[in-house]
Amino acid sequence: MAIFSAITRTDPSPAGHGDGQFTFLDRVSGTYWDQVRDLIEEWFSRLCPDAQADVRGRMRSKDNRQFMGAFFELYLHECLLRMGYSVTCHPVLEGTTRRPDFLAERDGRSVYVEARSASASNVSVGAEARVNVVYESIDRLDSPNFFLWIEVVRQGPGSLRAKPLRGRLERWLSGLDPENYTLGGRRDDLPSHRYEEAESDGGWIIKFWAIPKSPEARGRVGARPLGVFGRGGGRINDEDGIRGALSDKGAAYGPLGVPFIVAVASSSMSLDDHDVRNVLYGTEMLQITTALDGTESQAYIREPNGYWYAGDRWEHRGVSAVLVVKQLHPAFVGNQQHTIWEHPDPDHAVEALPLWRRSLVGADGWLEFVEPPRTQADWFGLGDPWPIGDPFPREV
Repeated sequence: MAIFSAITRTDPSPAGHGDGQFTFLDRVSGTYWDQVRDLIEEWFSRLCPDAQADVRGRMRSKDNRQFMGAFFELYLHECLLRMGYSVTCHPVLEGTTRRPDFLAERDGRSVYVEARSASASNVSVGAEARVNVVYESIDRLDSPNFFLWIEVVRQGPGSLRAKPLRGRLERWLSGLDPENYTLGGRRDDLPSHRYEEAESDGGWIIKFWAIPKSPEARGRVGARPLGVFGRGGGRINDEDGIRGALSDKGAAYGPLGVPFIVAVASSSMSLDDHDVRNVLYGTEMLQITTALDGTESQAYIREPNGYWYAGDRWEHRGVSAVLVVKQLHPAFVGNQQHTIWEHPDPDHAVEALPLWRRSLVGADGWLEFVEPPRTQADWFGLGDPWPIGDPFPREV
């Protein structure tokens, strides 16, 4: 059983804005991507046979959330194997029909691992898909002399009528002379165009700036015009994503008698240690105290709203550790470092898992970080660099 199609690949082009992860990986040609596919197939071949059909089906999905969730499970399974554990997928537990993702065993010790995703909602995924349709449509317009900087100021609730927009942009661009504008200048100095639909038509507002191409790049056939993407109107709350992934896992399986790890995958580009600390140990805030004599003192404290820290006690002690995996991607596993956050006072402490960076509370009460003794590429038996080559080599 294989994940990828047994086909001859001839298309080396980058992914389109609407391409799913699997659609792209199954289509793209080149030795760089052959290495990525081979890695996935190798990891998949070591997965528990009774879990392969489900993982394969989700990895071949057009929904990126399904693909990444399945690859995340492959990643966790491979990590446990690389650290010397034998792994059972979806082990049976007494007293419940629910099953965690993995039971890992080594030298008479056991640990359960559950995979979760801090993924976007169906609403935000649908909104992203509508924006991608706009990007794909604009990338088809003829713009021999300019790249476009695009910023979606306001996204309407419905789909944008892309054809009229393309026509307006082509007419606007055709009236511009690239010789009149400076390469590498400020955005405010570039020619701009604002496209606004009436509220009854969907309410989209999009701003464009025309970036002159270098003389040697002008007139190239097939070059995509979109070059720079501004921020959209939405704001991603990284902390809420992690909280949501942890929300129902404190006692999901009852007392297990052994360590239990919740592994959370986040696709956020901005999630950092500060966000995770706020989730686990409470939101950091500045406390200002005024004494009787009117003098003020300031100190940073944490609100008692953490997943673990509740002010006067530790909560969710059944969760021995939380592994946070950020921006996991099959082509970058050799250099992506992730962090396992260990509970300060768990029911069952997890032994050190050396593949990941560790976060723990030291004897002095301060949070410490311990780097792994080996590189990720070394753990996975990969070279440095890996993959070898250029993902999108330029045609000569």
